[in-house]
Formats: sequence, structure tokens, C-alpha cells
Amino acid sequence: MFLNFKLTNYRSIGKEIVIDFNIRDSQKLGAFAEINNQAINNIACLVGPNASGKSNVLLGIICFLRSLGISYSVPFCRYTRGLTAHFCCQSSPIEFSTEFIDNEIQYKYEVSVLNGIVQREILLRRDETTKRYSYIFKRETNSILFNKIKINQQDLNRLSGDMSLLSLLLELNYFEKSEFILLRDFYSNIHPGLFIQNNPKYTLNYISQKLQNDNILLDELIEELKIIDTGISSLEIKKDKVKNIGTDTNEIFNEQEKVTILTSHKIANKDYPLILSEESSGTWHYIDTFISFSKVLQSGGLYIADELEQSLHPNLTSRLINRFTNKNKNPNNAQLLFTTHNPWFLQDLTKTQILITEKNDKAETEITRLDEIAGVRNDENYFTKYIAGEYDGRPKIKEV
Repeated sequence: MFLNFKLTNYRSIGKEIVIDFNIRDSQKLGAFAEINNQAINNIACLVGPNASGKSNVLLGIICFLRSLGISYSVPFCRYTRGLTAHFCCQSSPIEFSTEFIDNEIQYKYEVSVLNGIVQREILLRRDETTKRYSYIFKRETNSILFNKIKINQQDLNRLSGDMSLLSLLLELNYFEKSEFILLRDFYSNIHPGLFIQNNPKYTLNYISQKLQNDNILLDELIEELKIIDTGISSLEIKKDKVKNIGTDTNEIFNEQEKVTILTSHKIANKDYPLILSEESSGTWHYIDTFISFSKVLQSGGLYIADELEQSLHPNLTSRLINRFTNKNKNPNNAQLLFTTHNPWFLQDLTKTQILITEKNDKAETEITRLDEIAGVRNDENYFTKYIAGEYDGRPKIKEV
């Protein structure tokens, strides 16, 4: 599980902001897990006005996680792509750090990047007896030190300034496949640099790929769609061979398999089929999210979602969020980090799971965890208090 994320000087973020999943013993409420005698939240929700920087926070976390996982093999994910400093601090480095527990071992990772080039990168491991960190590697601009790990010089020569050393070590198998799974496989509805968010064709292709290879998931989805009153009584995956014919020769030059998902609506004991693409965007979004959540809930890990409620009724969004709070549905302590413009969901969360996002007078994103605000009690209705303006984090509308 992730313990925290820290970001400095990224897009609208100026001074360091912190997403903290750690909670004290007195705050053990709602969805949390205990590992190595530490209580860790399963959920963190960023709420605040438009343009307060909520999406930038998620985007920064995703860009860094993606870079430290696969930037060695995927040039598109290197630090020269997608990292933009705050417009007031272009000459200062962008910094990212995270603490996490993997296979019951606690690690800390930090990286500093200036103009797409790594200035500093360090991976540390904590000793559970002494509670102190010792480094696995330390990387400065012109030097690298390793501790208890030997690297082939030929492999090290492959490292360039715009890629993560951790990525190189992971992808060249210097760690076991069971190690650093959190960093290798996180999940999100945000895809930096790719215009596929809210793209019906992408969504339908993703749904088709996942369902045609997983009958258990298909059965679970059908039952879920019945429960939430979509009117869908069954799903059928239909595969057809499509022949591609040359325009000049009329000859078949190849065949492709086309997968179509058919839904069925039972009315007066008669089934009426529809192609999934003819269903509402809300139905697509729910199916897409349900499938993605099922994967992370089954394996553990982190799901990062921007505007989770998009196209969904609040009751359905709450149902999806509550999958992370249910120990039976979340046996492997998966975590959910999401943004919302709908404070309705706050009433189902604890004060340690709610992060108020605003911009200060320097146009910098600031984050305040609700338990940091004096006087906020555990038994408050955070929805009504937020609507009443007691926590700030709302648009400041000025009528002319």
C-alpha cells in the first residue's frame, strides 16, 4: 500500500503538497488496513473548485509512477515528456517522492527533475527493527552509488539522464517479479498524452477485451447490472470474421475478428437485444469502471480516478466507492485516490480521507486534509458542512 505522495513545482503545484494515507490509532474509522503496525487509509478524495489543481495532482503522480516503472523501455514516458514546472518556478526542479509498503517491506523513493533531466534519485529501504532508512541506490547528476546490489556496467551504460534508474533496474530484472508490484501495475482512468479519456471507441474496445477473456468477471458484471436497475438482463459476446477486400482486385487480403457485445432487455417476458454502443454513456462508464475496479480489488494496488462521478448518478458512484470499503470485496487492501466536484460522497468518508484543494494568492495548489482543520469532529456530516462553506474549498463566485 502507498503511505503518501509528495509533489513540488509541478504545473499549478508550487510548494510541496502531500497526499497522506497514514492515520493515527485514534482515527481508525472507515476503510483502512493495518500493515507493520501502521494504519493506512484505503481511500483519499480530493474535493475543491474547478481550476484548483485537483487533476494536476493526479496527473503528476501518474506521470512519475509511469516514468519510474517503464521509462527505460518507453521513451514516451521519460522525463522530457509531460513534466511542466509551475510558471513562476521554471528554473527550479520538479520533485516527487513516495513511501510505500511492498511485501511487508517499507520503501521510500525520491526524484528531482530539472528540464527533463534527473538531478537526484534515491531508493531507500526501512529496517523494521531500527525504523531507519538505508539506501539501495543514490543517484546524483554525475554519480551513482549502490548498496547491496550489483549492477552490470554494460546495463548501467544504457541509462540516460531523462530516464529513471529504478525503471532500468526493474525492466532488466535486477529485482524479483514479486517486488515493487505497486510501481509496476497501478490503474487509472487518466492516460497522459493520449486522447482516449471519454472516448467511446476506446471504452468499448477495453470492455470487449476484458470480458471476452474472463467468464467469471462477465457473470459478476451481469449480476451487477441487474442490481443497479439498468434494464439489462444479460450480456452476450459475439465474435465474427470480417473480410478485408481490396478495392481494385476485389480479392480478400486478410480476415480480422470483430467482437461485439450485445445487451438484452427483457420486457413482458420478451428479450430485446441492443449493441452495447447503443446503451447510454452512463452505462458504458459504469461497466468500464466496474471492470477496472474488479481488477485492482482482486490483485491489490492503487486506482487513480479523475472525476469518478462522470455520467453517473451519485448513488451509483457511492456504490463503486464502497467496493473499496468492503473487506470481502477488497481483501487485498486496494486503494482509491479520486477527485470529485460532488460533495455528496463526503458523508460516506472520514475526515482523514477528505482532502480540500484550493489555490492561494500565488496561483499555487494547496491541499488540506480535513483532520488538519481545528475543531472538525469525527461525527460531523462533512457533506452539509462543506456545502455551508465551513471548510472552504468552494468556488468564490463574484456577481458583477
